[in-house]
Amino acid sequence: MKLLSILITVAFVYVSPIMTGEYANSVCSTTNHIREAYCTNRDGLETAILNLINGNKTFGTLNLMLAIPDKANFRFTIQHDESFIINLPENIAIADQKAVQEAIFQVTNIRVPDLGHHENYDNDRSTLFWLGEDRRRIMGYVTKIVLINAINKGIPEFTNLNEICILIGLLRSMRFPDSYIKTARVDQDDYVCILTSLNGRFHYKPYNGSILLVSPVGDEYLDNVLYETITWF
Repeated sequence: MKLLSILITVAFVYVSPIMTGEYANSVCSTTNHIREAYCTNRDGLETAILNLINGNKTFGTLNLMLAIPDKANFRFTIQHDESFIINLPENIAIADQKAVQEAIFQVTNIRVPDLGHHENYDNDRSTLFWLGEDRRRIMGYVTKIVLINAINKGIPEFTNLNEICILIGLLRSMRFPDSYIKTARVDQDDYVCILTSLNGRFHYKPYNGSILLVSPVGDEYLDNVLYETITWF
């Protein structure tokens, strides 16, 4: 009976929802930092995003860091890539937001703006939803620009397909946060980007100097990713 009690306690620590407003404030601070960098050093912000994408973070972690920070409030159950997984979920999520801030500062030398008097939030579902939408408004536009630049840089061989694949995955998560992308990987045999969402899969493949959405079964070309995403943000 004692062993069962210990196991229940451990399970609760790993999946317990975030309970304080500190995480919500960290999301707001990071969004303000992104917006400040976008207004004053857009190239630096784009470089910071690429540095994060090409670092050692899993796609699931990048998704919460950049695209869907509000989803951390429900159940933080993704496999995290950091050694401090034994800490409470809130500590991990806050550390990820601060990692975004540090990446921006390292490139731009822009410090995180102080929160305003009205920017002191409770960490509930409605608050985080609003903060997530605010993040996606600015990050969706920035990520689309970074994707366009990455595609132009990759022509014609697209040796940077992994980078492009992650960017498409993040952009889809921002556009469709309720069916966000869970995994993004490049199948090296077919050289195709495979995205897995909560309700389906998407395949993107280089073809004739473009990145095209293709049918998961066969090679039917459905759309150019740039045409697909042009109206998203």
